[in-house]
Amino acid sequence: MSYISTFPKKNSNVLRLLYEKDSVNLSPDYQRNGEIWPLEKRQLLIDSLVNDYDIPKLYFHVLSLEEKKKSGFEYAVIDGRQRIETIFKFINGDFPLSNDFIFLSDPSLDAKGLYYKDIAEHYPKLKMIFESFELPIICVQTDDLELIDDMFLRLNEAVPLNAAEKRNAIRGPLVASIKRLAGHNFFKTNVNFTNKRFQHLEVAIRLLFIEHYLIKENNIYDTKKTFLDSLVNKYKEDKQLNAKSIENRVAEILGELVKIFAEKDPLLRTQSIIPIYYLAVRSAKGTPDIIKLSRPNLLKFKDDIVKNKTIAEEDISKADYSLIEFDRMSLQGTNDASSIRERSRILLEYLDIDNKVQGTTKPKLH
Repeated sequence: MSYISTFPKKNSNVLRLLYEKDSVNLSPDYQRNGEIWPLEKRQLLIDSLVNDYDIPKLYFHVLSLEEKKKSGFEYAVIDGRQRIETIFKFINGDFPLSNDFIFLSDPSLDAKGLYYKDIAEHYPKLKMIFESFELPIICVQTDDLELIDDMFLRLNEAVPLNAAEKRNAIRGPLVASIKRLAGHNFFKTNVNFTNKRFQHLEVAIRLLFIEHYLIKENNIYDTKKTFLDSLVNKYKEDKQLNAKSIENRVAEILGELVKIFAEKDPLLRTQSIIPIYYLAVRSAKGTPDIIKLSRPNLLKFKDDIVKNKTIAEEDISKADYSLIEFDRMSLQGTNDASSIRERSRILLEYLDIDNKVQGTTKPKLH
């Protein structure tokens, strides 16, 4: 029978946390990405610590002996990553106190805009107060990692997780594939949007979803949250499904996309266009048509859409209806199967590539 227990962590002041830094895993599987907080929020936290305000609890998973040996960590952060990273960044000199900082115990002490090293030099008492702040760390022990995932989701109810962050906490073989694909060079080098809220993972699951159903049913389906989550759970529960096989096929197509696009390519500013390029490469791969999928041709396609829009505004009878439709569907309903299929068809037709994209219905939910 599974169990979970909680207890306060002893000796959990800032200085002790700094000492134990290397024993704390800030990014276990269920965590959202770091680097999300803006400067103002980070400065407010440090202000709160120096002025002895109460702050929300932090939750540490106490790893089992086996997990400690495997990972090299003593703890994994369930909730509080942004606060911990902020403390480390301040000590590291990444940002100063705010320009309106006031030390409430002694307003005459002027530490506005000072970095940690400056405080240590000019106001050692202030440094001591900061380092001795007792962090409200709650330790969590359990024999069931599913309960850790559940706790993470519950703790973040007040700060809603997006679909990718929630999906990341489900675990399972497809989630592992999603994370590996999100680390592909295509995402690291070519795409022109960040991964601060797991945007790269969101694209990766859509590509895996598309590939799965093209292989299993030769069909394109809506890439909406309900269906994506269903597939993740399906791979988690059905041991016959081979996530690595699907992952390898997607990775192979991404490798072709890397050859086409430039670094931080303006053609890859949005998530919604990537499945279209993916399907185009999938259709042309292994045929002489693959050379038509070049960056100059894709730039021309984009330019022609812009020019066609101007023509349509002046005289719609002279415009190319397909390009009008591509533009329209790129702005609305981008996760609809009909939109994915039609935009793919239009691009392939424009490039004179044989279309292998199939029809559209709805997949069965798991």
